[in-house]
Amino acid sequence: MPASPNNDLPFARLARREAKRLCKAARSDTLTEALPALRRLRAAGLFDAHPLSALHRQRNRVQLKHCLSAVARESGFDDWPAVLTHHGSTLPAAAMRWQLRDADLPYPNRWFASHAEARAWQAAHGGCLVPHGTQAVVLIDRPGTPAGCR
Repeated sequence: MPASPNNDLPFARLARREAKRLCKAARSDTLTEALPALRRLRAAGLFDAHPLSALHRQRNRVQLKHCLSAVARESGFDDWPAVLTHHGSTLPAAAMRWQLRDADLPYPNRWFASHAEARAWQAAHGGCLVPHGTQAVVLIDRPGTPAGCR
């Protein structure tokens, strides 16, 4: 397994960045940062044997390898090495959510209550549909649109 992802693996770079962000949040002294991150780790099947309160007290045990594994599982992969072998041209939905969260999108956005409404609007106007739970947002095609939308 390479120490750092290749430049030709855009998803691996995004996933590693997200894992580092998750690790930093999980180790944070601030409850509002640490608890959501620790919940994500538990939802990924890591630290299941530990209650959330105990995990928070021992949050310094969280390592980058745990966060890499959690991010891989959230993205639909079995483990981190599987992420490193992903050469697909489209990004998994998890990467789109990370980019949407990090994007500096103007207000108002094209948010829709359902995926069907968003697909209908996208068919008429173009753009990139990004699912978010039962809702969806359509990003207008323009410079700075997240990779994988084009």
